[in-house]
Amino acid sequence: MDDATWALLRLWDATDDAVAGLGDADWSRSLAPSGAPAAVASAVLDTGGTDVADLVAHLTGVHYAGPDRLREALATAHERAERSVLTAAPSGRVLEAQCLDMCLHAHDLHEALGLELDPTVAAPAAVAACRLVSGFVPRLLVRTGARAACLRLVVRDGPDGAVVIDRVVRVGEGTVPTAEVDADAEAFLLLLAGRRTARELADAGRVLWSGRTAESLVGV
Repeated sequence: MDDATWALLRLWDATDDAVAGLGDADWSRSLAPSGAPAAVASAVLDTGGTDVADLVAHLTGVHYAGPDRLREALATAHERAERSVLTAAPSGRVLEAQCLDMCLHAHDLHEALGLELDPTVAAPAAVAACRLVSGFVPRLLVRTGARAACLRLVVRDGPDGAVVIDRVVRVGEGTVPTAEVDADAEAFLLLLAGRRTARELADAGRVLWSGRTAESLVGV
C-alpha cells in the first residue's frame, strides 16, 4: 500500500474518531464558508453542506437522519472504504480525487469542531490531491483573464519540505515573465479551495509567490 492510500485511510480514521465524540449541539456547528471564487470551487471541490450534520450525510449518502444513524452510517462508509482499498486499491486520478475529497472534508470537520488535524496524517494524501489540482491551474489562469502567462508551480510535502511537484504552466503565446508559486501541499489545497487566504498562509510561511500571474492565481 503506497503512502497516499495509507494516508487516505488515516483521514477516514480521524473523521470517524471526531464524529464518535460529537455532542448533541456539535451536529449543528457551521462549516467555515468557502471564500473561493465560484470557478475555483466548482473545479476542485464539493463543500458537503453548511454544518457538521450535512458534511457527515455527504460522506455517508444517508440524509434526513439523526445523530445515531449518522454515526452508524459513517462507520459503515469507513469500513466500505477500507474493504475497497484492501481488495482493489485506487490509483491514478481516482486515488487523487479521493484524497482531495477527504483532505478537504477532514479539514472542514476538524475546523468546525475546533480540533486539530495532525498535518503528518494528511500530508501524503494532500500531495496526491495536488497532483490532480495542479492540472486545473491552466484553466484557473485563463479564468483570471490572463491571455498569456507563464507560472512555475512548486509544491512541497510539508512546510520547508521536499519538492514533490515542480512544473511550468504556460497559457497563450508570446514571451512573458515567469511567475512562481511555492507552497506546501495542504496549504495549496486550502488556498485554492478558499479555506485560507494567501496572506494567512504567507504569514505562516506556507505559501510564497512572485509575479503578477501568481498574484492573480492566489487572489491578492
